[in-house]
Amino acid sequence: MAEADVELKVKPVERTAEALVLSYEVHNRGARALWLVEGLYDESPSGQRTLAPEKAYVALGGGGEVVVSRMLLPLPENLLVEAPEVPAVHRVDAGQTVRRRVVLPLPLTAVSPYDTGPAETLPLDAVKALRLRVGYVPDAPELKRHAARDSQGTAYVVPEFGQTRTAQRVLESAPLPVPTGAAK
Repeated sequence: MAEADVELKVKPVERTAEALVLSYEVHNRGARALWLVEGLYDESPSGQRTLAPEKAYVALGGGGEVVVSRMLLPLPENLLVEAPEVPAVHRVDAGQTVRRRVVLPLPLTAVSPYDTGPAETLPLDAVKALRLRVGYVPDAPELKRHAARDSQGTAYVVPEFGQTRTAQRVLESAPLPVPTGAAK
């Protein structure tokens, strides 16, 4: 599957009083299916996981650029990780387009499954642009996936970490300007 076979289209960033909203589409123009690596989780203090369809990982970069990711993140080099977080996957057949939305509560807060310190935040007036990254894996017979259910009973599919780490490809948007005024 060539990179040109998968297209990411991102709409202009919307701003509400409480959040920034990124709406996007992924179009599979290829001849075979792919799996979006996008299903992130909220975890309760007791460890119960619930799929969070509008959640994304957030990296607050220098210079005011914020990277918003829905993908399998690389493991931190300086951290021993016993159980990597593997997002759930969603099948996108050849010719199919899916529409998604990410809601980023304000102020923007760094979000990673491997956070080790206090939450880092960035005031909105310091944000110059957002960049969206979405991971996918081309479908293949050898790709192992497992059925699971979250704490609410919602069924989902999760791939194996090692295969996903090596097969994942990443779609990336151009820098997206952030609106200065809240929507009415």
